[in-house]
Amino acid sequence: MTRRLLAVLAAGALFATPAALRAQGSTSILVSGGLSVPMSDLSDGANSGYNLNLGLAFGAPFIPVGARIEGGLNSFDLKGGDGSVRMISGTANAVLNLGPTSGAPYLIGGLGIYNRRFSDSPLGVNVPSRNTAGVNIGGGVRFPLGGISTFLEARYHVMLGKDTEGTNYQFIPITFGIQF
Repeated sequence: MTRRLLAVLAAGALFATPAALRAQGSTSILVSGGLSVPMSDLSDGANSGYNLNLGLAFGAPFIPVGARIEGGLNSFDLKGGDGSVRMISGTANAVLNLGPTSGAPYLIGGLGIYNRRFSDSPLGVNVPSRNTAGVNIGGGVRFPLGGISTFLEARYHVMLGKDTEGTNYQFIPITFGIQF
């Protein structure tokens, strides 16, 4: 049911995009990484970790709203040194630019599918991998660094799973990235 809802929302967003935006659009590749901070229940059993992301950004001149599709990996070491937990995500996001220049701040948010997996089972219990839907919201700023376009952003991710399955995790990746 959740996958169907996400597919319908994504298809609706593509068809709702104005024809002028599609005609004048630009596409760029994003590569980013940084620190991931566990929140809520996840912070009870995991330390801060890292994140790696790869994505495509879509935009158009003179239009403040763009889109971004990303794949991400967030990994956290479990407290006590007994393995790690990692979340792989695929997200579709809207980006709202808050200024007329490419160096202006922006807001970002969207929907995604998240997969949670433990590398070594905590307490010796076999914990299967789980998939669930999720949401994210955050902000960032773009700035030139030498001859390349870079960005710094933070987002709050929430996996919309069940506490009993260990999929109701929340985390904040703080990333530095390159856009080309």
